[in-house]
Amino acid sequence: MKRLRNKIISVLVAVVLIIIVAAIAFGGKIKESVAGGEEIGLRWFLALIYPDKYSYSTQMADMNEYFQLFSQDDIAIILQNERIEDRGKLIDGTVYFSITTVEKLFTDRFYVNAEGTALLYTTSNEIRIVNIGEESNGYYVNDTWTPLDYKAAQFDAEGTLYIAAEYVKNYANFTYEFFPDPNRMQVRTEWDTHRETTVLKDTQVRYQGGIKSDVLCQVAEGDRVTVLEIMENWTKVQTKDGFIGYIENDKLADYEEIVEMPVSGAYDPAADYHMTSSADGKLTMVFHQVTAPDDGSGLNALYASTSGIDVVSPTWFYLNNTDGSYLSIASRAYVENAHAKGLQVWALIEDMTYDVDENELFSSADNRQALITNLIQEALELGIDGINIDFEEITRESATHYVQFLRELSIETHKNGLILSVDNYMPNEGNRYYNLKEQGYVADYVILMGYDEHWAGSAESGSVASIGFVEKGLSDAVALGTPENKLINAVPFYTRIWRTEGVQVNSEAVSMSVAQEWLANRSLTPEWNDETGQYYASYQDGTAFYEVWIENADSLNVKLNVMSSYNLAGVAAWKLGLESADVWPVINSYME
Repeated sequence: MKRLRNKIISVLVAVVLIIIVAAIAFGGKIKESVAGGEEIGLRWFLALIYPDKYSYSTQMADMNEYFQLFSQDDIAIILQNERIEDRGKLIDGTVYFSITTVEKLFTDRFYVNAEGTALLYTTSNEIRIVNIGEESNGYYVNDTWTPLDYKAAQFDAEGTLYIAAEYVKNYANFTYEFFPDPNRMQVRTEWDTHRETTVLKDTQVRYQGGIKSDVLCQVAEGDRVTVLEIMENWTKVQTKDGFIGYIENDKLADYEEIVEMPVSGAYDPAADYHMTSSADGKLTMVFHQVTAPDDGSGLNALYASTSGIDVVSPTWFYLNNTDGSYLSIASRAYVENAHAKGLQVWALIEDMTYDVDENELFSSADNRQALITNLIQEALELGIDGINIDFEEITRESATHYVQFLRELSIETHKNGLILSVDNYMPNEGNRYYNLKEQGYVADYVILMGYDEHWAGSAESGSVASIGFVEKGLSDAVALGTPENKLINAVPFYTRIWRTEGVQVNSEAVSMSVAQEWLANRSLTPEWNDETGQYYASYQDGTAFYEVWIENADSLNVKLNVMSSYNLAGVAAWKLGLESADVWPVINSYME
C-alpha cells in the first residue's frame, strides 16, 4: 500500500514538472512574439491549477445598463470619448436629438413657437419653418416648400421635441455614426489629435482593467482603437463603434498620433451676418431723452456745446400694447435738423413707461410681425437712419421670443438699409438670457449700458459706474461671444447723490454741473479713489450720511483708457445735456 502511494506521488510530481516545463517554454515563445508581453505561460499554468482565480471571465456586460438605455428607441450618445447622459431617439429608422441636446451640443439658434407647432431657423435674410409632426418632411421659406427625406421634427409620447440629426447637421458642424444592437451613436464636435493603435490578436474589450471584469465586446486582430489612457498592464481604449473599455497592453501595438480633420459645410451665422460694425471707424453716440414732440429746437439747445457726435438716439417710441402698436412722438423736422448737422438718427423704442405683457407680445408671430412692420414703416416715413431697441424689462419666460423678434427685425432693417442697435445691461448671471452672442450676429451694434452699477433702487450706496464694473462688463460681453467691433460701451453723464439714514437709502441722479455745485455749497473737497476711478466725497448732517462718487471728465478718461484696450465700435452716453463741456475733448481724443 505504501509502495503504491509513493508511486502515485511520483507520477503526479512528474506530470506537474512536465506541465511547468511546457508552460515555461510556451510562455517564452509568446513573450518573444508579443511586444511588451507578460509571462503568459505562467499565467496559463496558474489558471489550470486555480481556474477560479486566474482564468479569464467570459461574462458579457449588460449592454442596456452599460449604455444606460431605458427603452427600445433610446440611443446612447458617445460624445468624443465619453458617454454622456443625454440620449438620442430612433424613430422610424431615423436618428433624432432632443431640442435640449441640440441646444447643449450643437446650436441654440432653433426657435420653437409658443404653440409648439413650428420649428424655425432664421438666417440673415430668411426664416425656415418646419411644421412639427406629420408634415415635417420639409420646410417653408415664405411660400416655397423644400422637401426632405425624413421628418425634421416631431414630439415623442412624453411631449419632448426631437429634431432629426440630419436636419441639425445643416446648421452645425459635427459628425455622427449610428450603431444598432445596442443602439448607440458616436458623435464628434471637436477635432484635434488623438492616439491610435492596432490590435495584435483577437481579444476582448473589458469594462474595467482586469481579467475578471465583464466583457463589453470582441475585437479582432488588425482592428484600430483609440488610446485614451495607458496603465501598467491595461490600456483604456475606444473602439470605432463606441465601446470604451480596457485591453491588455500585450494585445496592442505601439500607438501613433493621428491628426483629425474637422468637418465643415454647415450654415455659419458668423459668415452670413455682417460681423463688423457698419461705421467707418469708431462712432460717438448720445441718447437724447425726449418726452414731448420736438421739431429739433430742443436738440439744437443741447447740441451747441458738444463736438464730435456721430449719432443721436431720441427716445421717441414707447411700447404700450401687445399687438405691435406703440406710442410715437417722432418728428421728421427733428430728423432733417439732425441730418443738417451731420448726425445719424437712431430712433429709440423703450418698454419701461407702460406695463406691457412682453411675453404675449413676443411669443406671437403676428404681434412680432406687426411691431416690426410698424417700426420699419415709420422709420422710412421719417427718414431716420436706424432703430435702437431699449427693452430692459424682458423676463426669462419671454427671452427666447424676444431674441427671435430681434432676428426677424434684423432681416427687415437690413433689407431697408437701416441700422439695428440693441441696448443691454452689463452682463451678469441674472440677464444672460438676453443672449449677447446672438445679438452679436443679428444687430449692427450691441450697446452696453455701462452704468447703474448702483441705481435708484439699490439697497446700498455706491458708484454709478466704477472702473471695475466697466472693465468686467466689457470682458464678460466679449467672453459671451459679442464681437468687439460691434460693441459700444455707454458711459454715464450723471452722478448719484446718496443719502443714508438708519436703514433707509435713497439717491438722486444729477448732472455733472449740479454735482459740482452740491460739493461747493457744502465746501467739500472730493478725494481721488483709484479703486473706483472716481472722486469721492461724504459728509454727516445730523442723522443723515451723504456720499457721492463723481462722474466727470477725469472719471470718463479712466473708462475710455480701459475701453481702448478693446477694439470697440465706439462710445455712447446717457444722456445728452447732463455733461460738462470738458468731457468732449476727452471723448474726441479717445476717438482719434
